[in-house]
Amino acid sequence: MIEFVRPSGLIPVFLALALLPNVTLAQESAPNAGPSPLEAIARAYQIEVAASPTFPVRASYGTIDGKSADRGAVERYTSLFVAEFALYPRELIQRAKLKRVVLCAELSFAGQRRNAIPDFEHDTLYFDVERGASNRTYLRKVIHHEFFHIIDLRDDGQLYADKEWAALNPRAFKYGSGGANAQGVANTSTLTDAVPGFLNHYSTTGVEEDKAEVFANLIVDSAYIEKRIKTDAVLDAKVERMKALMKRFCPDVDELFWDAAKKIDRRDRPRANETEAQIAELRPECLCPPACVAHRWRLFPLSHRSRFWFR
Repeated sequence: MIEFVRPSGLIPVFLALALLPNVTLAQESAPNAGPSPLEAIARAYQIEVAASPTFPVRASYGTIDGKSADRGAVERYTSLFVAEFALYPRELIQRAKLKRVVLCAELSFAGQRRNAIPDFEHDTLYFDVERGASNRTYLRKVIHHEFFHIIDLRDDGQLYADKEWAALNPRAFKYGSGGANAQGVANTSTLTDAVPGFLNHYSTTGVEEDKAEVFANLIVDSAYIEKRIKTDAVLDAKVERMKALMKRFCPDVDELFWDAAKKIDRRDRPRANETEAQIAELRPECLCPPACVAHRWRLFPLSHRSRFWFR
């Protein structure tokens, strides 16, 4: 079992990762081999990372289930996850109160498959490392999209309401009935300028989805965002609003953070030394090609609103 207990040492994220002598994930580290990438993430952020979790997990709003992922799938996902997660300032993780990240397979809630689940009750993020693995750009965006939902809850206790954000939209616009009802819509997550002010159809389903899509794409596809905001005043205002919200929530998420994101190499060509190369380029703060249309699922507890949204 890979279950890393939160350490007491305070290690700068970029330094902890840069010191890794061996970036290949192993079930058990060899003596004197140094920490694995997931161990380094756990230590740097003072969180737990589990790649062989125990299921089921029962919460007040339902049961989360899954199983341990294939070791090869975890190894392939690790390089991607480390590069993306290490973009976050440690203060951001602490303010979001994230305590645990679980990498698994066959993730589900109440028998329904999910790609990722933010479990607010246990301050945990679950990621299925096998589902959707053929599109690594998609996996990258899922990490940031789902983590933003945790941020969105922590900053003001609200998930489904943001009057100031909604006021940026055209006066006659009203959000849809939530992401759950968009799962059967073809190309709902595909980036498009067909709907002015929004990145895709999925963004129109709820204010929480709109915000999460802006956040994830600012990190993973800044080139597209920058092109769109030149001719889309509403989207431009949302980008500025997102940056202001994040800086207020965590001052370390400043322009240096967004600029650093543009410099990350996310060309997902299979390379034997992929993780090592990415770690060597990591910075303490932190974008890439367009979104995919794979299934996305998300869960929110009933205690935060009387409905669920799934992504």
